Amino acid sequence: MKRLPFLTSAQRRALLVLEWILLLGIIGVAIWQAKTPKTAKVEITRKREWNATPLQQYTYAEEEESFETFPFDPNTADSTTLLRLGLAPWQVRSIYHYRAKHGRYHTPEDFMRLPGMTNEQWQRLRPYIRIAKEFQYVDPAPQKSFQKKPTTEPVATQMIEIHRDSFPKQEKLSLGQTIDINTADTTQLKMIPGIASKRAIRIVAYRKALGGFVSIEQAMEAIEMPDSVLKYMTLSSLPVQKINVNKLSVQRLMNHPYLSFYQAKAINEYRRNKGELHSIEELSGLEGFRPSDIDRLKSYVEF
Repeated sequence: MKRLPFLTSAQRRALLVLEWILLLGIIGVAIWQAKTPKTAKVEITRKREWNATPLQQYTYAEEEESFETFPFDPNTADSTTLLRLGLAPWQVRSIYHYRAKHGRYHTPEDFMRLPGMTNEQWQRLRPYIRIAKEFQYVDPAPQKSFQKKPTTEPVATQMIEIHRDSFPKQEKLSLGQTIDINTADTTQLKMIPGIASKRAIRIVAYRKALGGFVSIEQAMEAIEMPDSVLKYMTLSSLPVQKINVNKLSVQRLMNHPYLSFYQAKAINEYRRNKGELHSIEELSGLEGFRPSDIDRLKSYVEF
């Protein structure tokens, strides 16, 4: 700097700073160049080793779905039980919806109509379906066996008589005649024009489940029938069998045709949280009870 006398002191200091900057830059570049080849070489070596490594095939073990099989009643099984049997959650919801809307499963074949039921599910579950006796249809009374009586009449005549006795003609009511549907058995109900064995069995079973009829129109709820059968029916004023909503379990409550699972559960929750019910008005305040439900139930509940 002393060899540049024409520069001022400030200019000399600026040149000195510039020299230091250039020096530091040269040192930095030298250091970077010294390290860069080594780093690049290592990276290239890694890539070559990775590409040379053969790809390994991996297999993942899939957990097999394990289902349990055990006896169950589709009318009373809860969601946990149904899921353990291998049914999908949406199928369980369909079962609850069916029980709330349509009543009960009366035969194993009714359960076969569950949405999404596959042949594999049906073959696996069918042997374990148990329908409780109270949900089954009432079997018709066994027919009397007719024995051939010894007689001296010709064989052809005997066969004709046996045929007539074995298939007695069912008498039907005439217009103006009636049957008390609160006391009639299946044989008497079949005397009504338009009612045969199946309808008579369903009427008796429905009457038993209700605890007795309080109106003639209730017979029409048992099974689809023509309106013409009503003119052959009368109703005696017998006391009906009532259910105590403060004492029965959810299962016992939902056995009644006029109470669904959700309504029975609402009653149970109310008893658990607030105590016993005391009137039909309190029942009408529960979730799931419509005015029409209360109107039907008022003759069959007690507190």
